[in-house]
Amino acid sequence: MRKSELLLFLFCFLLFLAFIPKAVFADVRDDKIKQLENLIDQYTQQIQKKENEAQSLANQISIFELQIKQIQAEIDATNLTISQLTSAIKQKENSIALKEKEIEKQNEILAQYLRQTARNDSGSLLEFLLKNDKFSDFFSDLNYLSNVQRQIQDTLATIKGLKDKLIQEKDDLEADKAEQEQLKRIQNRQKTDLGNSKKQKQKLLDQTKGQEKAYQQLLSKTREDLDKIRNQPYELAMGFKMTFEEALKNALPAAQLTGVRAAFIMAIVKIESDWGGNVGKGTWRVDMHPRDFDAFQQITSALGLNPDSTPVSKKPYYGWGGAMGPAQFLPTTWLLYADAVANLTGHRPASPWNIEDAFTASGLMLAQSGADKQTYAAESKAAKMYIAGSRWNTSLTARIYANNVMAEAARIQKDINILNQSK
Repeated sequence: MRKSELLLFLFCFLLFLAFIPKAVFADVRDDKIKQLENLIDQYTQQIQKKENEAQSLANQISIFELQIKQIQAEIDATNLTISQLTSAIKQKENSIALKEKEIEKQNEILAQYLRQTARNDSGSLLEFLLKNDKFSDFFSDLNYLSNVQRQIQDTLATIKGLKDKLIQEKDDLEADKAEQEQLKRIQNRQKTDLGNSKKQKQKLLDQTKGQEKAYQQLLSKTREDLDKIRNQPYELAMGFKMTFEEALKNALPAAQLTGVRAAFIMAIVKIESDWGGNVGKGTWRVDMHPRDFDAFQQITSALGLNPDSTPVSKKPYYGWGGAMGPAQFLPTTWLLYADAVANLTGHRPASPWNIEDAFTASGLMLAQSGADKQTYAAESKAAKMYIAGSRWNTSLTARIYANNVMAEAARIQKDINILNQSK
């Protein structure tokens, strides 16, 4: 093929791509995400099966390899999801801009009708009658005024409809931007987890030199090294620092009271804190949605706290902050659980900044979502609902968030099991 023909072919191909509907690319992304999600499910099932088998070096290496593949698939799915959200955000922004222009246009039309009405209303009905030589002209003018008034009403209805749609689209846009920001934080966590899994695999190989005997000796030593597990840091947002053992002591009562696994509660709260980059850096007057003002003042007043000096999550660029404590409850949501938490913990009033109360509130919310069944499916769904609420089944973030929660819960549960075996 000659150079000129090749250039012509490339030009035609690019032109063809330009006219392919965006929906086609969206469908391709959706299919790819679904394929990755199925792959992640397969890896999850394989890991669970391997963890239930007898512990051996080959088995543990296989688990690490599956985890690495799973995390990489999660990263790929997150990238596609971010791309999908970016496209959706752009489309919504364009739609909002068009609606704003249409509202401006309709406002101009309305102004014209109002000016016409004002001119015709400037005289009395008698003057209006006298200026017409014929009664037919008079009634014709009246009919014209009636039509103008009807057009005013129609225009007002159009403007109201456009404004209602605009408000909804802006709310949807804000939710998409929040989801995009969450995904970016999740992505950072995934990359860290991927690096850690690779390091753990390599460290195990270095320590054992590939020998089963060496692995069993190492396993025995790990089980004996209980102080390392007990004293490993369990750091949460807003200055909550404690050992793993201390965190577990606070989580166990919440687990017993709500029926939700302690490891699952600890995983939820830890991930909420780790991913909440702006946790504890905001103030209520600046960062909180006004609808939460009364609830926040009610909470701080009952606890004897100064609302102006009580930290809440800082609002991001796309929406509102104002979440409280390590479990990141919004004030209005906290009030829904406050009495139940107080009845269970005996803390009156219950505080979102008290770790035991925060664990218990999270446990109650998770139990309400079915996590007290303690199955993988039930806990995964509860995690999705924890972050996405009523959007849990459609949220692009919820699935990825839930997978990370379940992975963190598995790690925590392993350490809990080792501690329990030592008793």
